[in-house]
Amino acid sequence: MGRILKKILLITAVFLLFISHFNLYAQKNENSIYGFVTDKTTGEVLIGTNILLYRDSISTTLPPFAGVASNRYGYYIFPNLPKGDFFLVFRQIGYKTTIREVKLIYSKSKLVFSIGLQPESIQLNEVVITGQKQENATNVSTIDVSPDILSKLPSISGEVDLFKMLQTLPGVGMASEISNGLYVRGGSPDQNLTLVDGVIVYNPSHLGNIASTFNSNAIRDIKLIKGAYPAEYGGRLSSVLDIRLKAGTKEQNKATLGLGLINSFATLEGPLGEKSTYMIAGRTMYYNLLVNNFNKTSSIPRYAFSDLNSKITYNLSETSTLSISGLYSKDKINSPAGADYDYDIEWSNGFISLDWLHINTNSVFVNSILSYVDYNIKSIIGLSPQQVTTSTYYASSRLRDIQLKENAESKWNENNTLKGGLELTYHIYNLLYSNVYDSTLEQNPFAGNNMQSFESAVYLENESKITPLFTVNIGGRLYYFNLQKYFYAEPHISLKYALTENTFIKAAFATAHQYLHLIDRNDISLPTDLWYPSTKQINPAKSNEYVFGVDNYFSDQTYLLSLEGYYRDMNNLYEFKNNPELNPFDNSIENQFVKGKGEAYGVELFFNKRKGNFNGWIGYTLSWTKRQFDDLNAGKVFYPKYDRRHDISVVISYKISDAFNAGLTWLYATGERYNLPTGQYIFQQVNPGENDQIYLNQSGLNADKFPPYHKLDLNFSYSFTWAKNKLEAYINLLNVYNRQNPFAQYVTSETNPDGSKKLVVRRITLFPFIPTVGLKINL
Repeated sequence: MGRILKKILLITAVFLLFISHFNLYAQKNENSIYGFVTDKTTGEVLIGTNILLYRDSISTTLPPFAGVASNRYGYYIFPNLPKGDFFLVFRQIGYKTTIREVKLIYSKSKLVFSIGLQPESIQLNEVVITGQKQENATNVSTIDVSPDILSKLPSISGEVDLFKMLQTLPGVGMASEISNGLYVRGGSPDQNLTLVDGVIVYNPSHLGNIASTFNSNAIRDIKLIKGAYPAEYGGRLSSVLDIRLKAGTKEQNKATLGLGLINSFATLEGPLGEKSTYMIAGRTMYYNLLVNNFNKTSSIPRYAFSDLNSKITYNLSETSTLSISGLYSKDKINSPAGADYDYDIEWSNGFISLDWLHINTNSVFVNSILSYVDYNIKSIIGLSPQQVTTSTYYASSRLRDIQLKENAESKWNENNTLKGGLELTYHIYNLLYSNVYDSTLEQNPFAGNNMQSFESAVYLENESKITPLFTVNIGGRLYYFNLQKYFYAEPHISLKYALTENTFIKAAFATAHQYLHLIDRNDISLPTDLWYPSTKQINPAKSNEYVFGVDNYFSDQTYLLSLEGYYRDMNNLYEFKNNPELNPFDNSIENQFVKGKGEAYGVELFFNKRKGNFNGWIGYTLSWTKRQFDDLNAGKVFYPKYDRRHDISVVISYKISDAFNAGLTWLYATGERYNLPTGQYIFQQVNPGENDQIYLNQSGLNADKFPPYHKLDLNFSYSFTWAKNKLEAYINLLNVYNRQNPFAQYVTSETNPDGSKKLVVRRITLFPFIPTVGLKINL
């Protein structure tokens, strides 16, 4: 314990050294102007507001003295200014341009100037993504998504899901209808870092490509980094999904209701006094109730979910804000009555966090977060006596984290922004596993494995504008993981260069480590998630990623054509060995894991029409994902189940009139890989009364594929006013041509007329054609 404390003190000392450098750089700012930009009506921060600074007067013929854009928290700063009179010009799409005069009279003065911009009713041409001009060119593999686009796509309840939209982007997909996360550039779902208000969410989606655990009405901002992410993020190999929740409006109490046939939602927000606001959003899906009451004999799995997002924000001062955020979600899927293969899978997410945003006396922007996370998943698979395998499976993982994060940002001169941070995390793991499910295991204190670990990190990165055309971000992250008592260094570099006003080339390299593994079974196609931490024997996973891309805008930036290639190598990957034997009463489970390596590479093409009433995009991904384990597949390279050679997406939104909108999504992907047993063999027991052990003989690992996955969804919505309330009626047609996309299969036995047994393969599909109608009400 003493050595761990010394490591904590060392990490903290390094961070304090970083902070001292932040303050040192900030103190060099002889004069500065800084503050927050918000929506004057709602109080929400405004991201990407362009702020131009003119000296003495505003001249349309001369360039501004300086220019910046507000960050994800609405923060901006002009450092190192001379004394004198200045004019600030604030410009944001959808808001009135605002001009304010400020004076810097004294040397070393720091002027706080926060402002609320007035919304302006204009037709918003851009519906998605990315920066528009040279100074706002997007970062490598980064997509900033406006929540407004979510309202234009097909949905079940009039509230389009974030994950459904992200899966239409190149490089992002799902493995099957039952996948419980994003598969980004060949990475498994556990390799994605999902943050909500800076807090990790282990399982950020509901089942069946229905919805993420985030109500889109509660989301303020979305950023997806598909790879080679900057040093401020860490702990995952593949990608980062960074989500910020709304703070709630300070104008008046508001409510939004969505009433659908199988899914409904509600959002409430408003002021809590003069300085605070609240937001609460919830959803529930009751598809299982409809099936049980109206089609009891259906072979469709029974499924239901619910979730709740909430946030309370209090403005302590003009430069300080305190907020409390919370999330809870729960999913459950089980086999229908009479099924010859039983399964019962459920999981839940929960967190609560305290977030303090403030600007200190040296004009350094600081974000402090204290959070508690609780994630639980349980899988019970294969209870039927007809099952032709010993691989009945039971696993339960409960993960709890207590984390402190401190992030700082300083723009120490016009062309350089310095970021640094500290993360301290205490993990608690409660793991239970067995080849056979017995309810008494859950109450047995000697079953399973309970562990604790400590993880800490510091990071530092600097973004420099070397020339007006060339930008470089260089950073690094230093990790300490106590179970192996080892420091890991993670370098990062990304480059952006403007060939012309509308053409950009980008490149990046990054190293990443991951200390938590999602161990899966290859012989069972249903979710078999067992989350397992790195230990003295189980090494952290590691990856190196290289990215290169070109973006080109044309026709007055109405269109964007983007091409990006990537390569990622991965080491210390873990899976279950063939026919694992899981004993819940000893600690031998690590002997059931096998270690290997992998690689992922591909090319992504993205064509986006960005303006006008008719807009959307086409995305195409050509990719390879490979794994190699000495103890699996005879040591030969194989493709994991989520390897998809081709992935195509078409997204169209058409504004027919001010009140009438239509949307379409069509997805196509190469079928998911799986194992098809080629036969069975039996071990007869010596002792009388013991059951014979039956095993399936597998072919090459993941050598077979399901048929291609494809699905068409349509959306029609009509907005109108009734009794002074804004309403939106919608019709959604999901899986229009009733494509039966299988997500799992199993081998079972049937009895022939002569009494003999034969083996048959059964496939499970989840959602057929589903027409839904509903009403969205804004009160």
